[in-house]
Amino acid sequence: MKRFLLTCLLFGPFGCASSPAMRAAETGDRAALKSAVEQREKTASLSNREAAALALTVADREVRGATGPDALERVRDSRSCAHELDAALAERMRTHDDAGAEAALARIDGRGLVVGELRDYLADAEPRWRAAGTRSLVRPEDHGARTQALLDPDPYVRRQAARAARDATDPADLGPLAEAARVDPEPLVRTEAVRAIAALAPLPSDEAANVLRDLWSAGDDGLREDIALAWAGPAVWSAGGREALRIVVASEHGAGAVEAAAAVLRHKDVSGDVAVSALAQLVRAIEQGTPATRQQAIAQAPLDRPELLAAVTKAAAEGDDDDVRVAALARLVAAPAPMGGTVEKLEAFAQPGSPLSQRARFALASAGDRRIQGWLEQDLTSERSFDRLAAATALASLDASARAAPLLADIDPSVRVRAACTLLMAARSR
Repeated sequence: MKRFLLTCLLFGPFGCASSPAMRAAETGDRAALKSAVEQREKTASLSNREAAALALTVADREVRGATGPDALERVRDSRSCAHELDAALAERMRTHDDAGAEAALARIDGRGLVVGELRDYLADAEPRWRAAGTRSLVRPEDHGARTQALLDPDPYVRRQAARAARDATDPADLGPLAEAARVDPEPLVRTEAVRAIAALAPLPSDEAANVLRDLWSAGDDGLREDIALAWAGPAVWSAGGREALRIVVASEHGAGAVEAAAAVLRHKDVSGDVAVSALAQLVRAIEQGTPATRQQAIAQAPLDRPELLAAVTKAAAEGDDDDVRVAALARLVAAPAPMGGTVEKLEAFAQPGSPLSQRARFALASAGDRRIQGWLEQDLTSERSFDRLAAATALASLDASARAAPLLADIDPSVRVRAACTLLMAARSR
């Protein structure tokens, strides 16, 4: 009954109607659902809104019904639409296993649960539930407990301790977070620690910026990208972050320097030597970097800067690296006034059989090119689950998410839930 009422609330009469497709979704009859959806799509009578109602029913049933190791996977599959699936995740929380703990954290991210409701699990014997409890350590008086949790033997607990510190914004956490970012063996914990440092309440002088500078020296590319974003954040930019970024973009190279340059240029009021260095860093990366660095710089470059538009246009037209060309064409086709021939060049890469077809098709779908819709619908029957899900995402970008509804009856339960979330997120954006 709760599921029925939620569907009605979100999708109105489309969700409440007892159509053959909805009855099949409610009972988990994949064959009947597949047949009903195919019949509706032949007559083009399945709307995006009704497809989203079916998606909610399918995903809700999958999350509630999964058992054993599959339960944890289904909860993970549903993270992107945790808001819509809050009722199913709340039900899953009642089982004290790894999936239940994951559901609790998903509900926090989906804003269906407040962190304070997890404090009872702080001393839980199960690491994942203890991690869920640790997420609640956001009060000023929790500083000592957060510091201790950052040293917990379990990486799940340490990660949630860093996330709690990000919410707490307590300047006293700077030292423990810096140590976690420096020595923790888990990359995700190091990343969360840097993000937490960026969110701390303003510190005296340039303390946070200097701590991040020390971390930069020993950090890998991934951590340096997070540090660049932290320097550019509102809490650090004016307290040493701008100067740290100026030095990096003027003297270094690689993924971290590219992220730093892009972060500088996102500050619309930036000017002078730091802006000049940032522009030069990105142009150089686009023209001379490794293929991965070139693609990163192309993706990050603000095209309202003439120098960067020229560099991306050149990358789209020249060279023998098709990955770089598609990345550049994807940026250009999304521009307010794409250059003539850009769509046609991307369509050549989007042809069936092209190794870059998925990337090219998504770029074209994001630009509203409906001529590729037929190819996307063919991809829904691909043997590769990645291709099927990529097609669903592209169809949603075309505002044709209902055409991805056949995936709600897919043989793979992970595809069913992830596709359902794609349809639900499309409905949310509308």
